[in-house]
Amino acid sequence: MLKVKVKLKDKKEFTVPLPYALLQAGGWVASSPMLWKFVNNTIIQKNVDQTAQSFIPTSIDRKAVRHLLREIKRYRGLTIVEVKEKDGTEVVVRL
Repeated sequence: MLKVKVKLKDKKEFTVPLPYALLQAGGWVASSPMLWKFVNNTIIQKNVDQTAQSFIPTSIDRKAVRHLLREIKRYRGLTIVEVKEKDGTEVVVRL
């Protein structure tokens, strides 16, 4: 389970747990060819006047996303992100 812990400067603290099943569903949606086709068409329509196009992949391999999530499960307890702001706000993302 991916855990996002946020501690605000006024001592309020909350944790958002993200189960692996939810991450797998998000990976399935993010690797959908229909989603990337929609994103590409939307960006092309907005940037008709501009010559510079930003790089957006046509699709993401679902097998690669599935393999990535399996590997993430092996490293439970690993801290991915730990940020502390000057105003006292902290964000920690842990597997």
